Amino acid sequence: MKRVLPRLVAAALALSVPLAGAHAQAPKTEVKLAVLAPSALLWLHAIAMDKGFYDKRNIAVRELRASDSPALLQAVASGSADAGIALGDLAVRAIDKGAPVIIAGAVLDKTILRLYGAKGTASIKDLAGKPLTAGAVKGGTANLLKYQLKQAGVDPAGVQMVSIANSRDRIIAMGNGQVAGALLIAPFDTLAGREGAVLLDVYREPYVQTPLVLNKSWGEAPATRPAAIAVTQALKEAAAFIDNPANKDAAIDVLAAYTKTPRDVVEDSYAFIVKEQKAIPADLSVPAAGLENLYKIDAAVGGDPQSQPFDLKRYYDPSYIAGK
Repeated sequence: MKRVLPRLVAAALALSVPLAGAHAQAPKTEVKLAVLAPSALLWLHAIAMDKGFYDKRNIAVRELRASDSPALLQAVASGSADAGIALGDLAVRAIDKGAPVIIAGAVLDKTILRLYGAKGTASIKDLAGKPLTAGAVKGGTANLLKYQLKQAGVDPAGVQMVSIANSRDRIIAMGNGQVAGALLIAPFDTLAGREGAVLLDVYREPYVQTPLVLNKSWGEAPATRPAAIAVTQALKEAAAFIDNPANKDAAIDVLAAYTKTPRDVVEDSYAFIVKEQKAIPADLSVPAAGLENLYKIDAAVGGDPQSQPFDLKRYYDPSYIAGK
């Protein structure tokens, strides 16, 4: 009996190995995600990474850092990236021109850009005829800045637009007098305020500043559609996470670490983006007005006219949010 028992135990252990292996998780599917420099535009993405929302859906998201927004959209359209967190204006214009991309959800359905003037600016009217920056010199963010000027009675044709890609450098440019004002993204807008810059204006209407865009072929192909749904669902879970007041401190910690910004600065970003502007839709849904306003703003400042009647279905496919 002493000899038989060890043999039975050994046999049982041998049988347990293949059984355990049979339940091992399949290798993760890689998703190449095109992104810009770390900022609040990527808050949901940072949460999805930190809280394991990608991992639980068995996808491994690899960031592809683009130099600017046009390069990001080109990477998704060409298939160099599977998906991207893009700028809304560029996305809809690219789709109008036949680019093979589709919006899967709204990461931000209101702008989180705030217009600041350099130290000593009394009002938005002081920006008349001055050099200003909104990132690019034309297109979405530049047109938004011009629209804000026009609404305040300042002729946008009289200002000089300066190309400065990221908000950190825009703060420096305001400080050294290169520009008199700038559209700034969180959390860097708060840093500018602490250095003496003056908050002048915020656009409050629906405005899909940052959508999740997918390469259409990648999103539709049977072999890769599950990964497209997974990345959308992970960001949707991140949106619900940040919109839950119980997760305020955790969300602030994530962005502070991701952007290497002091926590108290990110607290101001949370107050503006989540509580005041309510810019993050908990279900990632895309409001028609949020895309239509992109065209209305462009038209108001002499941008490219809309080439065809607006149809939300041309730009946005809600099936990824629905998980179908």
